[in-house]
Amino acid sequence: MTSRLTDEHSESTGPVVLVVEDVVLVRMLLADYLRKSGYRVVEAADGEEAIRLIQRLLVQVVISDVHMPGATTDGLALARWIREHRPDLKIILASGVFSTLDPADSEFHEGALLQKPFKVEELEQRLRSVLGGTAPGP
Repeated sequence: MTSRLTDEHSESTGPVVLVVEDVVLVRMLLADYLRKSGYRVVEAADGEEAIRLIQRLLVQVVISDVHMPGATTDGLALARWIREHRPDLKIILASGVFSTLDPADSEFHEGALLQKPFKVEELEQRLRSVLGGTAPGP
């Protein structure tokens, strides 16, 4: 489990962002970029781990991959859980596969889904948007 908030940027006072991604390298790259941008970052490999972290930590934003093969709780199931249990929590979903998205889940992906691959600047712009235009400084 990668739930620690202590790293070389632990002095950051920015919002806590939970990055949920099953591909370790992608998760690490996103987390490192966000830390350097001033966010406090927690990482999870799947939806189940993300739910445990959300229940323990004061997270403001969840960035999650939609498709996580092998996970019982994928990004959309995580988004549904968040809407039911933590409706105040902001969600940013990302996917490279759009053909399998269920129209019933359109509230989570219409206009809000980041298409992979995306630029980290695009992610940061989306973060600023969901946080009301504010973001930490590096």
